[in-house]
Amino acid sequence: MNYYIDFDNTLYETAKLTSLMLGSISKGISEKTGKDINILYEEAKANFNSTLDNIFTFAEGMSKKYQTDSNYIISGVNNVIDNGQDLVFDDARNFLERLKRNGDKAFLLTYLPKSNQEYQMRKIMGSGLGKYFDGIMMTTEYKFLLDINYQNGIFIDDDPRDLNGLANKNPIRVIRMRKPNNKRSKIDMNNPKVEEYTSFDDIQIPRNKEQDVER
Repeated sequence: MNYYIDFDNTLYETAKLTSLMLGSISKGISEKTGKDINILYEEAKANFNSTLDNIFTFAEGMSKKYQTDSNYIISGVNNVIDNGQDLVFDDARNFLERLKRNGDKAFLLTYLPKSNQEYQMRKIMGSGLGKYFDGIMMTTEYKFLLDINYQNGIFIDDDPRDLNGLANKNPIRVIRMRKPNNKRSKIDMNNPKVEEYTSFDDIQIPRNKEQDVER
């Protein structure tokens, strides 16, 4: 089977990463200026839009405002991203290991703005999940508009927009990962073609026929 799996908020706790990066920016500026770290964090949290803003540009802006070395602040942000193994959901890692043992192929399918490709790849590498995938696909297009053999794939995502679009492509399965702390999980879906789970542990993986032949 070919599995196409989303990254942010599906395998990886992106909201927590954002909080850690803003905390790193606040800590760095506080260390250099003596400003209250909690006040700096609240300012950063109020002004950063994780959907639209580039974290590095934002860090530079905060550094400039408080007249601190932007390289030092950005280095702290990169350190958070590069050590993101703990931001991977445990059930997600176990699921990828199950796929590997079963002989299935897994492809990371992630959407990103055109300006954030380096950031997204850094997150993926920092997560330590690269070893589980047969390919990494980053797209600036909707996931249901790509040159993929949809009808031969199983798709796992958290975004209702993409899930509905993928379901219209008649794949083998479309699976919604509805994690409790994900803002998209608050959106109800009424699509009978889409399975919903809060944990990867509950997803059944059909035995790979090729594995049976090898045995």
